[in-house]
Amino acid sequence: MKSVCDTCGLDHDGELFELAYLRPDAVVAMDDESRAARVRESNDICIIDDSRFFLRGTLPLPVHGRDDVYMLGVWVEVSATSFARIHELWREPAQADEPPFEATLANDVRNHPGSLGDAAALQLTGPKTRPSVFAVDPAHPLAIEQREGISFHRATGYTYPGSV
Repeated sequence: MKSVCDTCGLDHDGELFELAYLRPDAVVAMDDESRAARVRESNDICIIDDSRFFLRGTLPLPVHGRDDVYMLGVWVEVSATSFARIHELWREPAQADEPPFEATLANDVRNHPGSLGDAAALQLTGPKTRPSVFAVDPAHPLAIEQREGISFHRATGYTYPGSV
């Protein structure tokens, strides 16, 4: 599906290609030898030195004029206590009933410099889906975008207008 963009006037493919981080930034910064010695990881969980605990989640951003939501794939860091509780609930069908967990963003999100370490909430959603991530500070640009949505132009390139 093609759609003429209100922002730039170009035809954008109707599919949204969502930005996703494959690892927490702390792991990306390591050399291969350190990573092999210090990190245990899967597609959804990462542990550094048996003392730092990370989970992969999706940060939803509504897209103006569309029913589908842009899902930004990010990692968050949680406490050992939260990680243990999440592990207990990992396969539970009713895990979404658990209150959100305190977390911090583990990626410096593109177009949101300085977001690494920002407060977030991690909400479990179900055993077959990645948890949802929400910016906690209502004045943070990510929280504003979660609340107010983003343009289709921004979703297709995840850039601010004029920066393409």
